[in-house]
This record gives sequence, C-alpha cells and structure tokens, in this order.
Amino acid sequence: MGDSFDRLNHVMRLFHGVCRLRDLLSRGVSEREVADAVGRGELVRVRKGLYAVPGADPVYVAARRTRSLLTCVSGATFHGLWTLVPPGQLPDRFHLLRRTGEGRPDAVVHRDTWVPPDPYAPVAGLADVVLHSLRCLPELEALLIAESAGNRGLSLDFIRERLPGSRNAAARRVLDLVDTGSESPLETLGRTHLRRAGLQVETQVEISGVGWVDALVERRLILELDGKTHEERRQRDKDRRRDRAAQLAGYPVFRYGYADVVYRPELFVSEVTRMLGFPTGIDR
Repeated sequence: MGDSFDRLNHVMRLFHGVCRLRDLLSRGVSEREVADAVGRGELVRVRKGLYAVPGADPVYVAARRTRSLLTCVSGATFHGLWTLVPPGQLPDRFHLLRRTGEGRPDAVVHRDTWVPPDPYAPVAGLADVVLHSLRCLPELEALLIAESAGNRGLSLDFIRERLPGSRNAAARRVLDLVDTGSESPLETLGRTHLRRAGLQVETQVEISGVGWVDALVERRLILELDGKTHEERRQRDKDRRRDRAAQLAGYPVFRYGYADVVYRPELFVSEVTRMLGFPTGIDR
C-alpha cells in the first residue's frame, strides 16, 4: 500500500489536487487503487472520470468539472500576476476558457486561445490570460495584469501582434500605458492616475542620501505607496528615517496605502497636485 499511496499522492499533487482518471492511469495508478482511496476518504469522486483530494481548491474543482480552464482575472493569480481582487476573495464571476459547448451560466466564457495551457492545472497559458484580460476587463484591471506579465518576462510585442484591427484598439491602448518600472500594483495605479492628470512621474528613482523611492513626481515630490510590509514596526522606523532624510534634502514625502489609491484616486491626485503648488526649496 505504501508505494501505491505515495504514487497516488504524487500524481494528485502534480495536478493541484484535481485529476482525471485517465491521467492517474497513465502514471501508473490502477483503478483499484483509486477506488480504495475513495473508500478511505482520501479521494472524492467529483464526476465520472474526475477525482479530487478533500482539500482541493474549489475553484480548480469547478473548472475541471465543467471541462474548462481558468483564464482572464480568474487565472491571473496562478501565474503570479497583479489583480485588484484581495487574496483569498473569490470574484463575483469566474472567467473560463472553453472552446466548445456551454459554460457555467454564472461565468464569463472566453473562446479564443493562442498558446498551450498549463499541463497540470486547469489554467490557461500566461499569454491567453493576458490577452483575455486586455479584451475583457476594465482598463486599470487589465493594465495591472499586462504590466505584471511584462515584469515576469512575457513579450508584450507578442501580445500586441495578436490584437489586430479596430475591435482590439482599446486593448492596444492599455498596452500603451504599460511601464515595467513599477514593482507593485499600487505603483502602477498611482503612476497612471498622476500621469493622466498631466504630471511627470518617474518610477523607482534613486536619490542621493535617501535611496530608492517608489516614484518622483515633477522631479521634486517623493511618492511612497505602502503595502502591508510597511505596517511592521521595523519597517515603519526605517520609513521615518528615510522620510526625514528626504525632507532635509528638500523633498516632501507623501505616503499612500491601498485604499487611498484604489478607492479614492481623485483625492489622491488632488492632494499630490496641491502639494506641488507649494515651494519646496528645490529648483528642478
């Protein structure tokens, strides 16, 4: 039992907890071993020919059940891409890639595909996830996914070439906003909001005596966009020392968090713009 149990567990882990019977059989697991695992409660029969471990991701199970692949915003996290969906929170609707047949009535179904999918998880390939996002999501959400994919090495020229014609004009405009200098989704959103307001924004700038800052606005205001790590005491103390060094050098420092940039962008832009109207002692 030991060898067969280990073999079964290895295959289920390989397939992220949800596996077709034919994939189990092709990797040396017998139907008898599958039936015994179901009897012991180690596997759950999802439907004919499909099995899952008891703790399998319910999103993966739902995708496999409908013979679909997660894509667009539903497949972004698997590929390590940025989204506005908080970790652990399920979106209102799943986005699925399904070439034929009907999708779930509560899902957005995408039909086009350009690259092979992940071989083990029910998730579309990285380029498909990005292309579906660009053609489907609101502008800023699509920008986050495309920009983070570019940061991970995906060729955005490859993506652009697959978005021809007037029907894809909006998707190409999102690609025009991509700037791979940002290191977090907040930096991307903050930079985009401020540039739309007509401000010059440079991302990831090194300032003598201060170090690297998230953004420099109009070459005289430092903008720091803080995630959860900045809530830790040691990081807060380090931030304060950096802020004092910047202010002594004549640079005002504005810090904003997730809620400021995502939920109150108008106020965020207004405050930065107002601050730029005050003298800073720096002539750039």
